[in-house]
Amino acid sequence: LAIVCLRILDYWAKEWDWAHLKHSGVYVGPDGWKHWISQLFAWMGILTFVKLIMYLFMWVFSNGLAIMGQILFEPLQGNIRVELLFVMILFPGLMNVIYFWIADSYLQAQGEHAGAHEPSTTDPTADPKSSSLLNQNNHFQRPMTPIV
Repeated sequence: LAIVCLRILDYWAKEWDWAHLKHSGVYVGPDGWKHWISQLFAWMGILTFVKLIMYLFMWVFSNGLAIMGQILFEPLQGNIRVELLFVMILFPGLMNVIYFWIADSYLQAQGEHAGAHEPSTTDPTADPKSSSLLNQNNHFQRPMTPIV
C-alpha cells in the first residue's frame, strides 16, 4: 500500500512539477536539505495514511483475523516461550527487513535521477564548486623536501 501511495505521489510530482518530490533519493546541491525535508514529510504522511488503513482493516476484520491466528499458531501453543519468540521477535523482524528492503529499493535515487540537482555540464572547471575545490587542492600542496 505504501509503494502504491509512493507511485501516486511520483505521478503527481511529475504531473505538477513538484521539484522537491520529483527526484526521490537525490539530496545534493544547495537545496538538498529542502528536498530531503519535503520527501521526509511526504513519506511520513504516506506511512500515517497506511497505518490508518491497516488499523481500519484490522478493526473491521478482527473476528476473522482472530480465528486465522488461532489456526496458524495452534502448533506453537504448547510452548508459550517459542510462541512469544516467534510472534514478538522473529516474524516482525523478518517482515521489517522485507518491508524496508522493498521501500529502500524504491526510494533510492535511480539512474534517471542521477545528477538531478547538479549543473548539467561535463567540464569540471565550469562548475564553481569543482573549480573552488581544485584551487584549494593546489593551494595546500607542499613542495617535496628531502628528509635529512
